[in-house]
Amino acid sequence: MVGIYPLVLCGGVGTRLWPLSRSNNPKQFQAINGSEDTTFFQATVSRHVADGFEEPIISVNRSHLGVVKQQLNDIDTNATIIAEPLGRNTGPAVLAAAIHLSLRDPDAVMAVLPSDHIIKGDLNKALKRMVPAAHAGKIALFGIEPRYPETGYGYIVDGGPHDEVAFAQKVSRFVEKPPFEIAEQMMIDRNAFWASGISMFRADVIMEEYRRLDPDSFEQVMAAYSNAEYFPDRLELAGEDFARAVSGPTEAIVFEKTDRTILAPTDIDWNDVGAWKAFHAVSEKDDQGNYVSGDVVCIDSKDSYIRGSQNRLIAVLGIEDLVIVDTDDALLVTTHDHSQKVKSIISTLEEDGRNEVVAHASKTLPWGQAIKMQSGKSFNLTMLRIEPGRTLLFDEMAHYHRLLTFSEGQGVFTNKAGISQFTPGDVVEVKEGEAATFRNTGNETAVIVEIQYKVEGEEVLDYQKSAVLGVEVRAEEVA
Repeated sequence: MVGIYPLVLCGGVGTRLWPLSRSNNPKQFQAINGSEDTTFFQATVSRHVADGFEEPIISVNRSHLGVVKQQLNDIDTNATIIAEPLGRNTGPAVLAAAIHLSLRDPDAVMAVLPSDHIIKGDLNKALKRMVPAAHAGKIALFGIEPRYPETGYGYIVDGGPHDEVAFAQKVSRFVEKPPFEIAEQMMIDRNAFWASGISMFRADVIMEEYRRLDPDSFEQVMAAYSNAEYFPDRLELAGEDFARAVSGPTEAIVFEKTDRTILAPTDIDWNDVGAWKAFHAVSEKDDQGNYVSGDVVCIDSKDSYIRGSQNRLIAVLGIEDLVIVDTDDALLVTTHDHSQKVKSIISTLEEDGRNEVVAHASKTLPWGQAIKMQSGKSFNLTMLRIEPGRTLLFDEMAHYHRLLTFSEGQGVFTNKAGISQFTPGDVVEVKEGEAATFRNTGNETAVIVEIQYKVEGEEVLDYQKSAVLGVEVRAEEVA
């Protein structure tokens, strides 16, 4: 029998986890434990590289293609990538993946998996247990027994034992982010489960229900798939068609309106870690209740979450119930109780036009890393770290020119003048309208210090993503 197709959704932004999560590099692509560790996305994909599962399908915004490809490469995992030209919530993303699967495997069973949750326990066992129900045309929704009266989650109310499906309950109704009193009463009554966002069904079933409940959006997503562009490493949905689909979650568009849903109670530890207080709750803590990572000195402090880096020392003394998160360009200090309100900081930063809400100063890209060191109205100063065997492409369409100083390693620089070996101390200029490449031919990371100069009448552009040599390049993937 063909296995389950994991569909990993990568569309969230995680605004409450600023300054770790930014719109250009959101939560799911960050390390779980604040160190050089597995990311949320990698943990989700790796969890289902197992017996009974097919090669994963990744649904991702086109702007995050580079990081998805890099992180899949880092865990040596192949996947089918479906790129969205713009975000339309989970509904159209799930439908596009279902269309893709149904054309290749009429009986395909797909499991929808958010990429930014922490899960401990045997989720795969729970998924496999619901395969017969999915083959029978049911839509299985995986619910988690509440640990406390959470007001930030959705709930699935238990409708009693299901007569046709083993290990399943009927769905009575859905409750979205209830006030505390209702959440507390549901816990007392023991008749509701946290909605985990994990679901499973046949591809053709979700297509049928989507077509019945939102026929216009169904046709637009079908057109976006029919008119998609195919590349060696991904499929890109057609933008104009996809944009016309209604933006909404699968829950609201289908699950809450169909009679095919069943509730699958699932005995796992689950947390969507949507705020820093939740991060503290699921992290391993010291005897004083502190979670500490990075270069931190912590004295006479308790019940705090302190996430630093290796670039700067954080010293705390006599604090309690605080959240401290330090990144390369921003520092957050708040209390646990206020950590749900970080969105208010985002709103203020957006009003002020601050780039810290959009991107980190340091970016991990397919070829290596770009670290913004300084910037002004007329220039950007950036350190480029190119990994062995990788190629950095400089965009001929950029409206600025660059001065490149080669600092460490070895490599080959190519421009219209020809090919030359780069050695430490070499300096070269890439003028506006010129294309160039640098390939690291050594065994160590190569370092280039780049100054981007503004051309009269044009703004200095932020550093863009570049492709790995051998992969077809699109405009948004070059520097």
